[in-house]
Amino acid sequence: MRRPRAKPSRYRQKFLMPESVAHGSNLHQAERAEAATKAADASVRRILVYRIGSIGDTIIALPAVRAVSRHFPRASLSFLGNAHEKGHVLAQSVLPPDGLFEEWLTYPTGVGRTRPSKDIGRLLLDLRRRKFDTLVYLAPRGRTHVWRDLAFFYAAGIRRFIGHQGIDQLPARVLGQPQTVLEHEADHLLHRLQLSGIPVPPPGEGEMDLGINADEKERARAWLREHCGEALELNNLVGIAPGSNWQSKTWPEERFAELGARLISELKLFPLVLGGPEDYERNERLIALWGRGANAAGQLSVRLAAAALSECRFYVGNDTGTTHLAAAVGTPCVVAFSAQDWPGRWYPYGRGHTVIRRAVACAGCMLRDCDQDLECLKQIEVGEVFDACRAVLMKDPNAKTRRHEEMQNVTL
Repeated sequence: MRRPRAKPSRYRQKFLMPESVAHGSNLHQAERAEAATKAADASVRRILVYRIGSIGDTIIALPAVRAVSRHFPRASLSFLGNAHEKGHVLAQSVLPPDGLFEEWLTYPTGVGRTRPSKDIGRLLLDLRRRKFDTLVYLAPRGRTHVWRDLAFFYAAGIRRFIGHQGIDQLPARVLGQPQTVLEHEADHLLHRLQLSGIPVPPPGEGEMDLGINADEKERARAWLREHCGEALELNNLVGIAPGSNWQSKTWPEERFAELGARLISELKLFPLVLGGPEDYERNERLIALWGRGANAAGQLSVRLAAAALSECRFYVGNDTGTTHLAAAVGTPCVVAFSAQDWPGRWYPYGRGHTVIRRAVACAGCMLRDCDQDLECLKQIEVGEVFDACRAVLMKDPNAKTRRHEEMQNVTL
C-alpha cells in the first residue's frame, strides 16, 4: 500500500512557494520592519549626542547633528563632549546656542587628571539620572574603543544606539605608496547615521550651517568697522589664519608674510588675521611687516570670528579649526594642507574650496610635531597659493555673497 505523500518541510516550502507569494511575503516583512522602526523612532524622547574634539571636530559633526534633529523633531537633544585641557574650545562655544541642544555635558580628559575613574563614575551616575533613551554615537573614524564606549552608555541606561555601525578604521600606511583619498569625515558620520535608518543628504551636501544670528552678525561688523575701517564696506577683506595647534600642519610663517604682502599689493586686500590667544604675537609680527591688517586672534569669540569670516572675500590658512569655521559660513577657502593625515578626510567641506597638498614619502605620519623639517608643506610655494587666491576672486566675484545668502535662508 502506497504511503501518503508527506507535506514539504518549512525549509522546502520556502523554496516551493510560488514567486508571487514569496515576493508578497517579503514585502509584508519589509513593511512590518519599517512600521517597527517608525514606532521606535516615535518613542524617542531624550537623545544624547556623543562627539569629542575641538573646533574642527565639532563643526564637521554639524551635518550629522542637523540630520538627527530633523528626523526626531519632538525629541530633546543633549550634547556630551570632552573638556581636554587649557585652551580647549567646548562645543557650546561653536554650535548654535538655540534650536539644537537643550543642555551641554562634558567630562575631563587628557593630561592633569588625578582621578580618572572617579570622573567616569560621576559621569555614569549623572547620565543615569537624566534617563536618556537614545545615544547618537559620533566618535571619529578610527576610534579603537567603540565597544567599551557602548558598554559604558548601556550601563548608563541607554538602550538604543545610532551611528555606531560602519566605523571604518584608517587604512594601513605603506611607505612609498600613494595614499587613498578618504571619504570626508562629515560624510562618514552621515553614512553611519544612514546605516541606522536616519535619512541623510548626498555626500558633500550636508547642512553645514552655524546659524549665526543677527546680533552676532552686527557685533562682528562693529568690531570690523573699528579695526578694518573702510575695507569692510569696500568688500576687500581676506581672512588669514597662519597658526595651528599642530606644528606639523603649520605652513612656515615667512611664507605667510610673503603671501600677505602680495595679497595687499597686487589684489588690494585688507588682511583679517585670526587665531587663538596663542597666535596673537605671530599675527602682530605679520601685520608689522605688511603695514596693514587687523589682529583678531583671541579678540573675538569663536562664533563672532565665524561672523567676521562671513564678511571676507575668501580665506587662506592651514589645516586647522579656523578653516572649518570659514567653510561653515560659506567663505571659499584656500588651504596649504599638510600630508600628515589621509587626503580628503579633513578638507574644508562643500564646494568652492582649493586644497594644495603634496604627496611625500612620509605622508600619513600622523605626527603632531614633524620630524622631516615640514617637507610636505615647504614644497608648497607662495606663488602657487597666491595664484589659487587670485583664481577665487576671478572665478566669480559674487559667489561668496550668493553662497552666504543661501546659508542664511536655511532653517531648522
